[in-house]
Amino acid sequence: MQGSQTMAVKALCLTIALVVLATDCHAFVADLGVLVPLRWQGADGAAESWAVRYAAVAAMAAHHINHRVNSLVPKAQELLPPDFQVVVDIRDSAAQPTVAVGHAVDWNEQGKHAIVGSYRSAVTGPTALAASIAGTPVIAWGASASSLSDRSTYPTLSRTNIHDGVTADRTIRWIKAMGWTRIAMIAVDDAWGR
Repeated sequence: MQGSQTMAVKALCLTIALVVLATDCHAFVADLGVLVPLRWQGADGAAESWAVRYAAVAAMAAHHINHRVNSLVPKAQELLPPDFQVVVDIRDSAAQPTVAVGHAVDWNEQGKHAIVGSYRSAVTGPTALAASIAGTPVIAWGASASSLSDRSTYPTLSRTNIHDGVTADRTIRWIKAMGWTRIAMIAVDDAWGR
């Protein structure tokens, strides 16, 4: 399984674990919203195929949990209540904050138990703010902005990845450990790359 797919499964499984741990119910349905940037186009103008795979992996993880298939979600049968089921409502964020916030508001009204996503920090922040109005947990699997770690601003947001500050610190440590005195960095020219 490729990196983005592994992270997708991890995020979905962490969200499900959060929902299960938050309830004492033995017959329970975890109703989750999943944000995927399906209409996000990369630098070359092509749609990101990993986003389509992520959506498929999220649906597959829910299927495996519901049918207690242990190959994708190890020990699902042992760890989950016997009647536990997962419902995923997968929606396109188009990598746009306004689109994702619209979904979060809709999911708040529907009473979703948690939201998985989004990939981008610029989308995750506003989504988490909207979700926090209803106290809905958001588990982001790709958002890396250090500002998203502020619990007073984003009380219901959690991440499955480290933030940019940790990445920068580890990169500097690695460069020093290698004894390099000159390096060149290549990055995209946007808020994330700067």
